[in-house]
Amino acid sequence: MIDGTNGASIAIDSLVARAGRTVLTRVSLSWGSGTHAILGAREDGGPLLMATLAGRVVPRSGAVRVLGEAARSPGARRQVAHIPIEASLPDALRVDEVLALATTLRGEPTQDHAARLAMLGLEALVDRPVRSLLPGEVRAVALAEALTSARVRVVLLEEPFVTMDARAIGRLPQLLRDRAEQGAVVIVATASVGDASDLAQDHVLLRRGTLVRRGGAQDLLAGFWQDGNNARLRVVLRDEDDGRALAAALARQPAVVAIERLAGALCARGRDAEALARAAGHAAVEAGVDVAELRFDPPSLDEARARTPLLQTETRPS
Repeated sequence: MIDGTNGASIAIDSLVARAGRTVLTRVSLSWGSGTHAILGAREDGGPLLMATLAGRVVPRSGAVRVLGEAARSPGARRQVAHIPIEASLPDALRVDEVLALATTLRGEPTQDHAARLAMLGLEALVDRPVRSLLPGEVRAVALAEALTSARVRVVLLEEPFVTMDARAIGRLPQLLRDRAEQGAVVIVATASVGDASDLAQDHVLLRRGTLVRRGGAQDLLAGFWQDGNNARLRVVLRDEDDGRALAAALARQPAVVAIERLAGALCARGRDAEALARAAGHAAVEAGVDVAELRFDPPSLDEARARTPLLQTETRPS
């Protein structure tokens, strides 16, 4: 594992880059060790930004420094792992041979290949030809290489839960946090506000290639919930038949402005998240029902974008 005594760092200054129809316009950012999220649709530029950090895209102007070096320098690239949605591995090799090749290219000590894969529950793939793997397995193998590398200090992961082997998904959040705690920069690019909130300490919101906001996960949700009737509390029931009684009790709570019936749950909407949670507790007691879980539903990306002027904590680069 990496040495956590020296936190890794990334610095981006007035970056302009283009790939196809996607453009980044004078983006300036910096990240230290920890977990970070780039929030936006693919066309907003998150994948392009990560490809630039990985040295795969040449900027048109501006500067990108990764671990104190230019992003395209061999020294930086050996310490960066980039796992896009359409990840690829050498088709002519077996999985263990891919890991051995990565070890050589990164210049690090050899590790047990099956043990590296076991971190994500993939040890059964160790002898498989790459050409026989499903796309989710390819992504998971690439991620296992990144998370077990002694040399990798920057992990760039696009849409962590999309096209990802099911064996890896449950272990992924904690492994990313562990890697960050060891001193790595872990960046996820996603269109899911919920995934960004679950995985990352802070978010940057991109819109059409421009940085429009930066802040912590709770800043985004709090700002969203404080404007209008946007707080959404999902009440998961142990017995689905209790839904009618709980809905009636919720309807009598002043903090609840709307209720939606879902499979095995109710979704209550209100202006204030804290008041909504208290109302759900009171309603459950009144109705005499057993609640399995209470959780707030995050806004969609479109809802977060619509609230950007209210949430904005960082001005757009000039």
